[in-house]
Amino acid sequence: MQEKQPSAIVSPCGIYCGACPRYRDTAVCRGCRCDGRHDKCDIYDCCVVMGGKNFCYECDCFPCERLESFTRYHPGKSFAHFRHIAIENLNRIRLIGPDMWAREMEKRTAAGDYSISGKNPDGDPDTSPCSCVSPEK
Repeated sequence: MQEKQPSAIVSPCGIYCGACPRYRDTAVCRGCRCDGRHDKCDIYDCCVVMGGKNFCYECDCFPCERLESFTRYHPGKSFAHFRHIAIENLNRIRLIGPDMWAREMEKRTAAGDYSISGKNPDGDPDTSPCSCVSPEK
């Protein structure tokens, strides 16, 4: 079996798919760059399908209103939700490259510093790990 490049699980919007239990634990999702998993994601469609880019930061409009709206999920919460830092993540990816960033995120995830889970740190359910797999989308 051929091993994926670390960047294969880095989404165009700056989410590290490797932290998601749907990717890591259950294999329900193989990452948003996998064929067929992005069909409901407006950000993926805008960036990759229509824009021909690999990451949102490559666009002249970065950061656009669509991406900024995405990062405002759970406004006012005291914790750093994984969406809150998507633009910061994209700037880091631009600086060091997606493979190195994915390796950093793997370490952060293992250390508990980054997580995508069914519950937020305040106990509220998080029903939308990403729009690709969200039943509401």
